Amino acid sequence: MNKTFAKLGAIALMGLTVIPALAQTDKKAEGPTCPACKMVLSAKKSDKTTVAVQLKKGGKVMYCCAHCKMDPKIVVKTKSKGDTKM
Repeated sequence: MNKTFAKLGAIALMGLTVIPALAQTDKKAEGPTCPACKMVLSAKKSDKTTVAVQLKKGGKVMYCCAHCKMDPKIVVKTKSKGDTKM
């Protein structure tokens, strides 16, 4: 009977350590995150993601929400009203 409880305890302990590690791995696979609000950046502009940002110079343009206070260096400058530099 003690062996049964020991096995159950070992299984429970493995579950508590492995499952959170897998959850963190899935989160990284979604894509880059905004340095200000930690939201996952979108590859396409939508109603929720309206601000064009570039995490590194010459890098891919991604979109984030307008509510966070981003560093002005990463926000892509606009040519005219409504147009974004791509």
